[in-house]
Amino acid sequence: MGKRLPAKLDLPIPSELGNFLQWLKGKGFSVWIVGGAVRDALLGFPPKDWDVITDAPCNVIMSSPYRTVAVGARFGVIVVVLNGMTVEVACIGKTTSIGTLEADLARRDFTINALAVPVEISEGDSHGCTVGAIIDLFDGIKDLKRGIIRGVIDPEARFKEDPLRVLRAARFMAEYGFAVEQETYRAMKKNSSCLKGVAIERVRDEFFKLIVGSWVRKGLEILRRSGAFEAFFPEILEGWMKRQNGFHKFHIYRHIVETVAYTPPRLRVRLAALFHDIAKPRVRKKLNGRFRFFGHEALSAEMTVEILNRWKTNHTLIEEVATLVKNHMIYNVSQWSDGAIRRLINRVGNDLIEDLLDLLYADRLAHGVDPSDTQEVELLRNRIAQIQSSEYPKSVKSLAVNGNDVMAVLNIGPCPAVGKILKALYQHVLDHPEDNNRDVLLAMIPRLYYADQSVASRSSPATTYMH
Repeated sequence: MGKRLPAKLDLPIPSELGNFLQWLKGKGFSVWIVGGAVRDALLGFPPKDWDVITDAPCNVIMSSPYRTVAVGARFGVIVVVLNGMTVEVACIGKTTSIGTLEADLARRDFTINALAVPVEISEGDSHGCTVGAIIDLFDGIKDLKRGIIRGVIDPEARFKEDPLRVLRAARFMAEYGFAVEQETYRAMKKNSSCLKGVAIERVRDEFFKLIVGSWVRKGLEILRRSGAFEAFFPEILEGWMKRQNGFHKFHIYRHIVETVAYTPPRLRVRLAALFHDIAKPRVRKKLNGRFRFFGHEALSAEMTVEILNRWKTNHTLIEEVATLVKNHMIYNVSQWSDGAIRRLINRVGNDLIEDLLDLLYADRLAHGVDPSDTQEVELLRNRIAQIQSSEYPKSVKSLAVNGNDVMAVLNIGPCPAVGKILKALYQHVLDHPEDNNRDVLLAMIPRLYYADQSVASRSSPATTYMH
């Protein structure tokens, strides 16, 4: 690949971390910054993850004036929390299982992460800290220049120590566009099934980082080829080599990957792209020589909820992604009324509309057949913008009447019928915004109520909304 790296490392140390490092140095201990921060700085990216090695004993770190969490104290690993920023500190020395800096670097996952720089006190620096020459024992800089992911010394041993590294290798491919060295790839394949034993929260977090990578195609493909998907996401493989129809150039799995790659690198919309056709293999039927996928969007939304729950994902994110998936089948926009556009906005929600449009656009591009398919999405985008800028009730709360009005007209108390009528009124004014008038809506309430009562009594005589 051939990457140009800076002649001198520019590693701006955040003030919170600088104060902690100064405190350690002031106690007379040696300190090195290691791993991701060094790697990212060399690649020209702002460092996100900060790891530190020190010869200070664990009990010194634990008794520091900073908040600490003993995530792996028996192995010499302490997490230090600095104003919301977390730093993983590895303690080396006679009291730990890893006795030297060299031994610690030898146990790092990949050569590009086995890079360290010594921290030095500098009176001229704003935080009192600067870094010295890079320590590179395993040709990590050479691999960075070549764009290679290679396990340190013995790749299989590194994956056995922590099988999550299989997923991390794929994540680095997705983030940086790197390739996996052959021996390391063979070790990935051999150990990918061990991901089943890793806490799903760790797997989820690593996968979510991968999914927003600029080279996400490469990351997803290595997960398929290595067998890693079988360990935590077997559903995605159901679409492998499953043909679609004349509207699609690619089989289901490839179409999903292409859709993900065409979406902006935002987690919510990338996940929606990943799941939007996940149910297609389960509903695929051949009718008159053509594959059809009736109801796949509804089942895909159900599978989205099931899988993201299995991954212990935040419930709000689950609901948002499922909403996008459920509403991605939009066609014939030129025939839609303004009311239909308003109902779509209401159904999806203003906060998700931009993501839905990005999903639709990516989905059309990933058909791989006719680039002009995206014109309909642009039409929808323009019409949504026009509707959003116009005056119409944006929610039930914007109606000219409220629940108290409904109860007063019908002479009833609080009950489910009140909310039901308000929703019916709102659906009406989405089609007829000019009817959002108090007198008009008050006149509609009795008709809606008794019509609903009539339907309810025919379907179930025992059903009543009256208290």
